[in-house]
Amino acid sequence: MISKEKNFTKYIFELIFILIIIASIVFIEKTEKKTYATDAKISENVSEEEKKISGAEIVNLDKIIQKNSKNEKYREEVVVKEEELEYITKYRNNPDLYIGKTEVSQEGRNGTQAITIKKTYDENGKLLREEQVSAVVVKSSINKIIDIGTKKYEKPRNTGGSSGKLSFNIALNKKSGFTLEQFTKALTDDKDVNRIFQNNSKYFYYVEDEYNINGIFVAAVGIHESAWGTSKIALNKNNLFGYGAYDSNPYNGAYDFEDYAESIDLVSRVFVKYYINPSGTNIYDGQKANGKYYSGNTLYAVNKRYATDKNWANGVYKHMKYLYNKIQKN
Repeated sequence: MISKEKNFTKYIFELIFILIIIASIVFIEKTEKKTYATDAKISENVSEEEKKISGAEIVNLDKIIQKNSKNEKYREEVVVKEEELEYITKYRNNPDLYIGKTEVSQEGRNGTQAITIKKTYDENGKLLREEQVSAVVVKSSINKIIDIGTKKYEKPRNTGGSSGKLSFNIALNKKSGFTLEQFTKALTDDKDVNRIFQNNSKYFYYVEDEYNINGIFVAAVGIHESAWGTSKIALNKNNLFGYGAYDSNPYNGAYDFEDYAESIDLVSRVFVKYYINPSGTNIYDGQKANGKYYSGNTLYAVNKRYATDKNWANGVYKHMKYLYNKIQKN
């Protein structure tokens, strides 16, 4: 009898234990399903938000691109043109020639170069600015070589120049008529703190014989453009005239020269060939003037095509008058 009661009690305990286990399993499964459903819902919501944000970004980017395309105000154009590459003149001392005399020992030859220019226009097609991007030599030039006399006797010359007379309308394609000593006197000045013009005064004199141009005019242009040789371009590039400089980027565009004589000679030839003589005029080295920028042979005429500054002619004339007065002063 006692044995049957014990078996029954044991059976009851085992049944209760099994029910507890089953209840625990059911509870855990419901909890996991609820958690999974919650996570899925959160994941779904996040995905929807991401889609909304991503879509908004795409729409906004499209709008910005369309807006920028519609409001584009500027147009750029790249142009490549071929230009003459002017030769460089080299001067060398010749003890067999008298001081003040020159002799060409090698003729120069121009080369060609490809100039790349970027132009910017507004919405109406008006040119706003242009900038030189590069210059590539297509055909090299050949240097001209001029011997200069170093003997200490200078035979007087008949210059056929303007005999020292000066006016605002002076013909720039005629010699000044001054001697080498007078050029040196005019260009020896306290304003020339680096003694650039004083030390190169003979080259302003020589260009008169070679190219039939007023050398005092050339010197005055150099003084005006370089502030008596104190500009960065003059000091770093031996370029007294800012030759080759664009208004948008003057320093990088300006030519480099090995010495000041090269810049004086080259700019003198440019004036003679393009600015102060009409097309077809016999000039130097058997060449004829191009006359591309010719408007006359006076300061005012040159100003029209040479400089954007409308007061350029007045500034150059002021320096010419100063130099002429120094020469003629007793």
